Amino acid sequence: MKSLKVSLILIFVCALAIQSAGQESLQEKYDDLLESTETYEQYKVIPRTKLNGFWREVKDSLNQNIRTISDQRTQIVDRQATIVMLNANVSDLQSRLDESLNMNDSIYFMGISFSKVGYHFMVWLIIIVLAVLGVISYLMYMRTNRVTARVKKEYDKLNSAYEEHKAKARETQVKLKRELQTAINQLNEKR
Repeated sequence: MKSLKVSLILIFVCALAIQSAGQESLQEKYDDLLESTETYEQYKVIPRTKLNGFWREVKDSLNQNIRTISDQRTQIVDRQATIVMLNANVSDLQSRLDESLNMNDSIYFMGISFSKVGYHFMVWLIIIVLAVLGVISYLMYMRTNRVTARVKKEYDKLNSAYEEHKAKARETQVKLKRELQTAINQLNEKR
């Protein structure tokens, strides 16, 4: 009897430790079982049918707890597999995001990949170089224009001086021809 009581208490403690949700119902049944039994001296007399019924309930509770634990372990394994899959998806998405950000941060110009900052620097450098070349070209044009204007003035002066000289030379030549003709005429007359 004593060993039966100890084993019953052990079973009960194990059932209580495994099943936290069903603890109250087993406890109540155990208390009902103890209250409904007769006492003989210091021992409780429990009919086998009640004890077997209680044992079946304990086994059912244990089996239910084992199934619950098994289901929860299966859920844990499934969730761990899901976590692994999601981590793989996250790393894949992260790599695709990094690649996309890299593509968005780079610009292809004449077949060469530049970062946006490098591209902006290059464009502004080209604009500044073109502006400097434009200013230099304008200054050279202005200088050339002044030189051309000066040369034109000098050419006009030289041309007018040449025309004057030409006119004077023509006059002188005409004068000399007249004098020569006069001299020839005088010679012809004298002969």
